[in-house]
Amino acid sequence: MTRPAAGSRWVLAALWLVATSGHARAQGFEPFSFALAGDPQIGYGRGGEYADAGRFEQISASIAARKVPLTLVAGDLVQDRDLFQHWLFGLTRARMRGRVALVPGNHDVVDRASLRAFRSRYGQDYYDFVFHECAFIAIDSETARDRKISATEFGRQWRFLEAALARHHRAQRAHIVLLMHRPPFVDSESEPASDENWPLDTRSRLLALAREHGVGVILAGHLHRTREAVTGDGIKVVISAGSARSFDESPIAYRLFHVQRDAIRHELVSVAPFPGEPFAVPGMPGWTPRLFDFSTRHWLFTLMYALAAWQALGTGRVLQRRADPVSSLKATLWRAIAVLLFVFGANMQLDLDEFVCEAGRIAAKLVGVYSIRHLLTGAGAAMLVVAGAALLGRLHLRSGRDRRLTIALAMLSVPSAWFVLSAISNHYLLMLFSELWWDLLVIAALSTTAVCARRARRDA
Repeated sequence: MTRPAAGSRWVLAALWLVATSGHARAQGFEPFSFALAGDPQIGYGRGGEYADAGRFEQISASIAARKVPLTLVAGDLVQDRDLFQHWLFGLTRARMRGRVALVPGNHDVVDRASLRAFRSRYGQDYYDFVFHECAFIAIDSETARDRKISATEFGRQWRFLEAALARHHRAQRAHIVLLMHRPPFVDSESEPASDENWPLDTRSRLLALAREHGVGVILAGHLHRTREAVTGDGIKVVISAGSARSFDESPIAYRLFHVQRDAIRHELVSVAPFPGEPFAVPGMPGWTPRLFDFSTRHWLFTLMYALAAWQALGTGRVLQRRADPVSSLKATLWRAIAVLLFVFGANMQLDLDEFVCEAGRIAAKLVGVYSIRHLLTGAGAAMLVVAGAALLGRLHLRSGRDRRLTIALAMLSVPSAWFVLSAISNHYLLMLFSELWWDLLVIAALSTTAVCARRARRDA
């Protein structure tokens, strides 16, 4: 028997390696299921934080009962990034079984500070992993869709994405799945850019990479609607409505995916009926007065504003009785403080900042300046604040610059800044720091104002 030539032996060895590596990959894959949960967004839905956590817990319990080994959560874990909301989300996450993969949403990451906070609390915001020979690539849509948050993070993530896709494509994974918060598009690849999707340039770049490297499914949340779209060449975009709030009366549900070697099919698993949307003013869907959607936090702040305002009003009444011009000016200023505090207290129930934001959005759309609506709203709010501050400051100078009155007027800057920033941004622009710190600042400002009012009344 003749032995094969040296060259033939190398060819046979190469063929053997190819055959055995293919066999190893086939052995590594086995059918499995995974779940996609949309936005938990603790603090956004009807009934406040506890109700949101309860709805997310229903989804988690259903996934656990089915013994699903992998759960993907498509961003917007919390609404305002405060510690209480993170704590409630963490309680539910700790009880979830199997592997849990998270990505941030537009309420989780709004700037570099919140990006750092997300990474510190939950780990990396973009990453990849292999599960039963299927590749899952998690993307931070907030730093990948444009450069607004960080040009550096934008570049780093795209380099990661290109390398990860190429690596998994070369490894001939059974399937490659992308997970993100904002979908690249909602209905059509060529639809205009908006807050719901990706800009056209990064959308085209993402879909080109997906096509080049064999991505079959893109998973997302963000819309608070149950949707599904498909590209012309068959890439599916599957969107889960989430548990906090639904804009299309979707039930409280999640997507359950069944992975086979040749296909991924999915179903919608409903765990509870649509909870109903809180009251919204007709024609202004973005304005939902909190009065119609009970929140313990908002009622506590309403009470604190009312108590501080009552103290200021009482001081104004006492000073008014003295009947001299300086005391009358001081009485006017204390009454102005009281009126503003009552307005801010009413805002906790009526969400007047949401009204301003929604009115600005509608007006900007009507006159064709939608892209700069925040700038225009901010300019209007800034002019109003400057005019009000100038008027109060002028009256204060004429009243003799009373120290307690000076402090109380300065304390108005805290709720005023919160109101203006909230009206401008509605969570799309920077709020400077998290709502927890704003809460603490407001409590400190109201307490200081009440103390100053009581002492001024005592000395009057």
